Formats: sequence, structure tokens, C-alpha cells
Amino acid sequence: VAEEVEAAGALAQHRQAAPSGKLRISMPQDFANVVMVDMIPQFMDRYPAVSLELDLSPRRVDLVAENFDIAIRMGDLPEDSTLAARRVAIQQFGLYAAPSYLARRGLPEHPDDLMQHDLLCILSRSGGAVPWILQRGKVRWEKALTARLTANSPQLLAKIASSGAGIAASTDFIVAEHVRKGELVRVLPDWDLPGSTGWAVFPGRRLMPAKTRAFLDMLDEVFCKDREKSA
Repeated sequence: VAEEVEAAGALAQHRQAAPSGKLRISMPQDFANVVMVDMIPQFMDRYPAVSLELDLSPRRVDLVAENFDIAIRMGDLPEDSTLAARRVAIQQFGLYAAPSYLARRGLPEHPDDLMQHDLLCILSRSGGAVPWILQRGKVRWEKALTARLTANSPQLLAKIASSGAGIAASTDFIVAEHVRKGELVRVLPDWDLPGSTGWAVFPGRRLMPAKTRAFLDMLDEVFCKDREKSA
């Protein structure tokens, strides 16, 4: 019992410690450009004793071997008993195009109509375009795409689409500003694309460093506010 009390006391003391030291984070560049631009200055102001190192390379880092504190990852998580994870975001995908493009090429009324359009697609890891899987109720549509452009940056595809170059699949948080400005509109809004979950992955230690906990808590704050805005 005495050991349990001592451990509980150590845990409480650890949680009360002020965040400090270097925080190493790996994340996709698009996530950094859209989310971190506003969040990082707030974090630095709130926690002046923490310095940040961001790795925006597309590779999946080995958190333990490379001494990273956090990695932001999209989609499925690897099975690794040494890691823990916290869900930070649910991305909703949709098809978007500029009003000027739709005025010039016409508005698709059915997914089959997409085959007559310039499609801006996400580049898969194995090469080629990531398939667009559309669903309306119980009706599912999936066909091989002939992409006019493929890139491994949804943010870049959204920007190119906003200039009138074609129809792009992108996430709600990436296109939000373009939609607000009227630069992009939703295409086939009755058809849903599979969503994707964003995870914060970190070493599964019993005692989480205060700097790590502070960053994860601020991520929760940011996405909680975004959910309230969209509600």
C-alpha cells in the first residue's frame, strides 16, 4: 500500500511540473500548414520553457528509435505495443471545384460524369491515384480514375482546384478557407467519401512528459473549437 501511495504521489507531482525542454514532433506538411500556423505561436506563448522541432517529411518516423515525442498520423494506426495514441481529428472528404471550372465544363450530376472531367487526385504510396469511393445511401460507386494530376498533398490539390484547373478530393479543414471565400464549391454533395481519422501517436510511457501532455491538450482545444464552429 505504501508503494502505491508513493507512486500516486510521484504521478501527481509529475503532472504538476511545468512543461519544459525540446518537443520533437513529426507531422504531414499539409496538417502543419493548415493547423499549426495558428496553434504553434499560441503554444510558444503559453509554454515559454518549451522549444519545438517539427519534422514535416512524408516518411513515417520511428518514434522510439529516433527520439520523437509525438507523431501526427492519418488513417489506420500501426500495431505497436510500445506506442499510445489519441484521436485528434476526423477528416471529412469531399469533391470540390472552382465555380469558374464548373461554369466552363459543367456540373457533374452523377459520379459517372466525373470521367469527362479533369480530376486532381491524391498520389498513392504505390503510385497512381488513390481511388474515389463514393456512396449515397446503399449505392456505392468506385471506378478506376484517369487523373489529370496526382500529388501527395491535398492542400496543393485544393489550391490548384481553386484556380479552376479541375475537380479535387480534399478534406473539410483544408478547403474551409477556399469555400468561405467562394473559391471552391462542393461537387456531388449528396455523395459521401470515406473519412479519415487523425491520430497523435506517442511513446506509451506510464508517466507522460508535461511538454507532451501540454501539446496534446492544446490540440484537443483547437479541434474542439473547430467542431463547435461547424456545429
